[in-house]
Amino acid sequence: MNDKKKILIVDDHEKVLDSYKEFLKDEKYLIEYFSSGGRAYQQFLSSPSEYVIAFIDYNLLPDDDLFSDGSELVRQLKKINEDLVVVIVSADTSEEAYKRWLEVDTDKVLYKPITKQKVVANIKSAFSKYIQENSLGQKVDNKDYAKLINMIGVSADFQRIAKSVLRYAEVDSDVLISGETGIGKELVAKAIHANSIRAKRGQFIAVNCSSFKGDSTLMESELFGHEKGSFTGAINQKAGVFEAAHGGTVFLDEIHHLGKDAQAKLLRALQEKKIKRVGSTKEFGVDFRLVCAGKPKLKELCRGNDPDFLPDLYFRISTLDLEISPLRERTEDIEPLLMHFKEMAENKFKIKKDFSSSTIRALKGHSWPGNVRELENLVERLYVEVEDRIIRKKHLPNDILESNSMSDAIINLDLETLEHLQREQVKRLILTALKNKGHNIKQAAIDLKVKRTTLNSRMKSLGIFDYGPDERNNLLKTLIDNFSSLRI
Repeated sequence: MNDKKKILIVDDHEKVLDSYKEFLKDEKYLIEYFSSGGRAYQQFLSSPSEYVIAFIDYNLLPDDDLFSDGSELVRQLKKINEDLVVVIVSADTSEEAYKRWLEVDTDKVLYKPITKQKVVANIKSAFSKYIQENSLGQKVDNKDYAKLINMIGVSADFQRIAKSVLRYAEVDSDVLISGETGIGKELVAKAIHANSIRAKRGQFIAVNCSSFKGDSTLMESELFGHEKGSFTGAINQKAGVFEAAHGGTVFLDEIHHLGKDAQAKLLRALQEKKIKRVGSTKEFGVDFRLVCAGKPKLKELCRGNDPDFLPDLYFRISTLDLEISPLRERTEDIEPLLMHFKEMAENKFKIKKDFSSSTIRALKGHSWPGNVRELENLVERLYVEVEDRIIRKKHLPNDILESNSMSDAIINLDLETLEHLQREQVKRLILTALKNKGHNIKQAAIDLKVKRTTLNSRMKSLGIFDYGPDERNNLLKTLIDNFSSLRI
C-alpha cells in the first residue's frame, strides 16, 4: 500500500479508538487516531491531499468553537479535499441525522456497533476508488482479474472493477453497483456471489424493481412471500425472494424504481434481518447478503424535504459501492466482447461468420449508448440478417455509420480546425450539463464528474462563466446546429 496515503479516525471515546486499533493492527495502512476534532482538523490541514478516507463519530463532542458535532468536521474536511471518502459513524437513525449527513456530503454511514469486517471493507473500497481515479489508465498488475471472475474485459478500468469484485466477495457487506443501463450490473453481482462463501450456502436470486410499477402488494409478495388467501389470487402459500435466498445473495436491480412504501418495508427487513409473509403475523429470521444496482447519482435522489429515495435506505445498501464505466470509456473491451458474442451467436445459429477490419474499426468508433447489451444484441441481429460470410461495414445500422462518418470528417481536418472543434465540443458538453441541471454549477460538475472548481475554471477559459442562462441556452443551440452540419 502507498505509505503516503493516510486514514483519519476521529472518535472522542477512547474505547472506540481502541477497537479501531485492534481491528487494524495487522493492516498495512498509515492510520492517524484522534479523540479531538480540532486536533484532527489541524493535522489534516498539514497535508490534506494525502488522506484517502476518514471515519468520523457523528456525536463528536465539541472541543473548540469550530465543530459543533462530527458532521461539521465532515463539512470542513470536504471543503479542503472533495475527493476524501468520509464515513460517518453513528447509532442515530433519525430523519434529522440523515438530512444532516447529506447536507455535508457524507459518503457512507457505518452504524454502531462497528465491526472489523465493515471497517476494513470500507477502507478497501476507498483505496480501490482512489487507485482507479489516479492510475490514469495504468494496469493494476499482470493478472487477468476479469478472467478470474469469468467476465470479459481487458481495459485497465475493467480489470480494477474485477479486482474489486474479488475483494468484495471476501466480506459480507451490502454492495451498491451503479452504472448506465446495459452495462452488465447483474453479471457483476453474480460474480460477487459466485466468489463468496455464500455460493456454497444459498442461491443468487435477482429481482428487477421496475417490474413492481409502484404496486406495494406485488412487491411484498415477491420479496417477502404470502400466505394462502391473503389477497385475491393468492391460492397457495408462497416463499418470497429473501426466504428462498436464505444463506445466499439477493440482487435488486434498478432499485431507484421502488416506491416510498416499498423502500420503507425493504429498509425494515434490512435493519431487522426478519421478514413476515403477506397475510401473516409471524416474523422469522432470514440470512442474506444484499447487492443492489441503481442509476448513477442515486445519492442525489435522497436530497430535499421529500426525497425520492429514503436516505436511510441509501446508506444501508451502500456500505460498499462499485461504479461500472460505460463501454464508450473503455474501447479496448469492444473487440474482445465482440469476439465473445460472435462465439455465442455461432453456437446458437450453427453458422460461421467473420467481421471485416473496417467493421471492427467502425464498432470501436461508436458511442454505445446501450452499452454491452447493445453490442450483444447487434451481433445477434447481424448473424440473422446478413447472408454474406463476411460482415462488412455497409451491413452496420445507420446510427453507427453516421457516428463514424462524423469521425472520418474530423480525421481529414487540419490541426488548427481540430483544436477549434475540440474546444467547441467541450463547450457544448458543459452547456448541455448546465441546461440539464437548471444552470446549477455544482450539480453540473457532479454530472460531468469533475470538481466544481475545475468546472468554474473551464467555463472561464471558454468565456461562458459570466453568461446568463438564456445566453448559454442560445449558444448551445448554435453549437448543436454547427455540429449537425458536419455529418456527411
